[in-house]
Amino acid sequence: MTAEHTEARPDDAEAPLSTAIKTATAQAHDETENSSFMSQLMGGHLDRAAYTTLTGQLLLIYRELEAAVSAHRTDPALAPLADPALERTAALEADWAALTGGAADPSPLPATRAYIERLCGLDAPQLAAHHYTRYLGDLSGGQIIATLVQRHYGIDEGRAFYDFSHLGKLKPYKDRYRSALDSLPLTAEQRADLLAEASAAFECNRALFEDLATASAAS
Repeated sequence: MTAEHTEARPDDAEAPLSTAIKTATAQAHDETENSSFMSQLMGGHLDRAAYTTLTGQLLLIYRELEAAVSAHRTDPALAPLADPALERTAALEADWAALTGGAADPSPLPATRAYIERLCGLDAPQLAAHHYTRYLGDLSGGQIIATLVQRHYGIDEGRAFYDFSHLGKLKPYKDRYRSALDSLPLTAEQRADLLAEASAAFECNRALFEDLATASAAS
């Protein structure tokens, strides 16, 4: 992906923030969603090991993301989104244990390491961009992934990451989340930073999927 693919489109300052993010990241979202790794995984062309590797890398990422969010939990630019019910670290730890028989934490792939390092240096509005990108994805496309990995690879234990049944119906929850996002008290500069970081978040995920494809091909 070239730099121009992840460059945010000009922001309509009058648009709700949730709309602005969707517009700014539309191309990056499509490219990430249709990456070779995810297309093969969801098409049944990989194996349990590939899903396990994905789970391990997500564990490392969510552990850092949720620690960063916790550190900024009272900041008005993030607090309305920081619902503890969304947190995935415990579910990913359970999935990793189920899939590996209790193996030690995995080593980070290069893209995972870069992703984690990036998260460490972000302020609250920038973290909100990653929060939106990750959790709204989990509540949407993630539900399809859970179904397909069970269908293609027979994975029953090891999909807790995608289980949000405790939230109730997901569409109303996502609607409330977007409303909370739209209500964040951001300055114009903070809004611009958030939109730019949303594009960067998709780039982090695209790089992760590239590394996962390489790891899968080598196994």
